[in-house]
Amino acid sequence: MNPAPSGRVKVLIVSGASAGHLYPALAFAQRLHEEERNLEITFVSSRRGELEKSIAESGFGLFLISVLPFSFKSFKKFLQTLYHFIKSFLESFFIIEKYRPDVVIGFGSYLSFPVLLEAALFKKNTIIHEQNVSLGLANKALSFFVDKVAVSFKETEDSCRKAVFTGNPLRQSLVKAKKEDARRFFNLEDKFTILTLGGSQGSYAINMAFKRCVQTLQEKEDFQFIHLSGKNDYNDLKKSYNYIKIKHCVFDFLKAMHLAYSLADLVVSRAGATTIAELAYFQKAAILIPYPYAQGHQLENALALEKEAAAVVIEEAQLTGDKLCENIVKLIHGDSQRKCLEHKIQKFAASDAAGSLADLALSLVR
Repeated sequence: MNPAPSGRVKVLIVSGASAGHLYPALAFAQRLHEEERNLEITFVSSRRGELEKSIAESGFGLFLISVLPFSFKSFKKFLQTLYHFIKSFLESFFIIEKYRPDVVIGFGSYLSFPVLLEAALFKKNTIIHEQNVSLGLANKALSFFVDKVAVSFKETEDSCRKAVFTGNPLRQSLVKAKKEDARRFFNLEDKFTILTLGGSQGSYAINMAFKRCVQTLQEKEDFQFIHLSGKNDYNDLKKSYNYIKIKHCVFDFLKAMHLAYSLADLVVSRAGATTIAELAYFQKAAILIPYPYAQGHQLENALALEKEAAAVVIEEAQLTGDKLCENIVKLIHGDSQRKCLEHKIQKFAASDAAGSLADLALSLVR
């Protein structure tokens, strides 16, 4: 990274509270902080409480705004969200006027819209970062006003003249570990290991399909598994797995994700942009089951990988225990197919996404 310009540089980062927005934003901020001490970094989030703890633990400043996602369930709800939306523009004005940032970076979601739009209108240096293959509604609207659009998939570069490929910044804790260290941590054996996860909140559809799959395969296949269930289904799965013979670990949440990825021979997961970036970094064969809502972003992500033969994709509407079993068995016994998936998914890895995004931000300041 090149040195920062003389004088203290102020960076304002706008991030929603979901893992898909928060993790890349924090990874970017931590990289900036480590590489350039002559920076002041502050976050903007909504008044919903989820983000404050993570930001506080990281040592960065935090502003809060009142914006809410638009709701059309009732006229009263619509007026309430409209009020907060208008209020957020006023709050954004005071944040920019008080903080006077040199560069503002938004990581998507409705939260970015008022802050980035105000920053662009005040002629501040602005970047939006898009984690998915196609731009979300807020980023699509903001792309007309900001200076640069940082993208995580090379396929996205052609869709926007301001696009710059940086990749999707990963958490610093995600470092590759030795399999024996990971086995020791989970108290598992030296055999084929499946990692199953459904995103930060868990997925009922994936949890139930995988549970049925385990019940079907426990007498037929020699494997072990790590299941990250989320909070809602944790107790149910814990009880069900008490009656199976397969060696396993089940968690509602796991901090040591680098160990789970390092040990896994196959991953069954959603197709969120952050998950895909992690799978590419760890070079894992994966069965992707995209979340069918949220503007279909996950399906587009998954299909981008399927097009390159970099992952197996099962849409949730077609997901059954039997279908998941069939694909798992193929990959347990299909060494060549599994190695092909591991090789092809590397195309979607960015060697230093956080560094590339940091360089882009500082280049605007210069």
